Amino acid sequence: MSQSSFKVSTTAAPACGPQGARNVAFNTAAVEVIRKGGDLFIIEGDNSKYDGWSGIHSQGMVVRMIERKSSAASDALSARQILGSDWQSIVAEGTPNTCT
Repeated sequence: MSQSSFKVSTTAAPACGPQGARNVAFNTAAVEVIRKGGDLFIIEGDNSKYDGWSGIHSQGMVVRMIERKSSAASDALSARQILGSDWQSIVAEGTPNTCT
């Protein structure tokens, strides 16, 4: 995408539902922002898909990393806050692979 943006694509089992698929993608975005050396980000694109045959939910997001000194920083989300106080362990474990 660019040096400051990337796409996250995830799938989730039928039991997760669309919200579970979105949560996995959102948490994956937060982990990747931190891995890329950032903290603040904005979701610029969001799409979901449901495969009625398999029951699989797909979620895609375009993520733009934001510099702290940027005028967009006041509207940006903090990856560390989203992941919570244990964010370092979550990042060390890698991107989430389940909605639970």
